[in-house]
Amino acid sequence: MDLKSELLKSIWYAFTSLDVEKCGKVSKSQLKVLSHNLYTVLNIPHDPVALEQHFQDDDDGPVSNHGYMPYLSKYILDKVMFFFVCNYCYIGTLLSERDCFKLFCLFNLLSEDRYPLVMIPEEVEYLLKKISTAMSEEWDGKPMEDLLSQDATVWEEGMSVWTFLEDMSAGRLLSVTSAEAFSLALDEVFLEIYHSVLKRVSCAVSLEPI
Repeated sequence: MDLKSELLKSIWYAFTSLDVEKCGKVSKSQLKVLSHNLYTVLNIPHDPVALEQHFQDDDDGPVSNHGYMPYLSKYILDKVMFFFVCNYCYIGTLLSERDCFKLFCLFNLLSEDRYPLVMIPEEVEYLLKKISTAMSEEWDGKPMEDLLSQDATVWEEGMSVWTFLEDMSAGRLLSVTSAEAFSLALDEVFLEIYHSVLKRVSCAVSLEPI
């Protein structure tokens, strides 16, 4: 499955969570908020006026005429792919498209609970150590120390997802000798962390009073 399809699947879960009546429909006002949040979190440039027009309470516009998923694909996900490829040239270097998506997801899981999303240095180190262990390599913190010493704002404000991906691709955070070994290790860490999150959610649900 390609990056766009995986992003679409993830966002579909957000759509279905808003469909409280399980009828396959969500109000335009809710979809407008969801779309605005996606633009913000994914750091995609957009026109606020056009966004308002797309979700007007009438029978015109792309959402009314074609539904939300085609709108999502054309106006948001296509921009994500263009933004990834044109503005962040890390895909195709150390990071494959799937690697990039997995790191993006892990960043969102480990980032601070505020917007715009940032990851504090301690969480970056935690993730890099897990990847190093999965590659059966000893963690070398010097590349990260050197990088942080050059940018004090990361210590104070955290690291954005785009900076994180760019530095990962350039080898400024983690020394990688084999892209294949890195991908396999990342798969292992991705599954471990996501399974841990799903387990916590499952336990929380089971403890809720009936």
